[in-house]
Amino acid sequence: QEVISFLAMALNTFAIPYGSLEPGQKTDPIVATTSVKATGNVGLDQLLTGKSMCTNFTNAISCRNSATSTIAESNQVFGTSSVSYGTATATGRTLSSTTQKELELNVKKSTTTSVQAIGRTYWGINVPAAITLAGSYTGNNTFYAKVGESAQW
Repeated sequence: QEVISFLAMALNTFAIPYGSLEPGQKTDPIVATTSVKATGNVGLDQLLTGKSMCTNFTNAISCRNSATSTIAESNQVFGTSSVSYGTATATGRTLSSTTQKELELNVKKSTTTSVQAIGRTYWGINVPAAITLAGSYTGNNTFYAKVGESAQW
């Protein structure tokens, strides 16, 4: 019986828990996590994009580019494990608003509906020292499911 591939995932974490950081601080090593479940019948990798962060972010209005009140999306880094912020940056694992970046999560395909395979993404952020506007900074990162290499299922 041939089965058609079904790519699906569920995002279990709706906010990246960076915590409270001051200007000039960064998460090092990267330790905040998000997780996804493989809800289809194929293994998963991830494609990621993001937007700049500011105190008045909405999906309808992007943050204005300001050195003192905007954290660029490229200041967010990601990985498959807790590594240094510098390592994530050096390996090109920085967010972009225009280019989807692939993360080889290698989540196995789920074989039951009661226990689905889970993959974790580790996150870090660098708050530029030039930030002078205090407040809670918000942005939007987008997670896309990608069929993983079948050898990794």
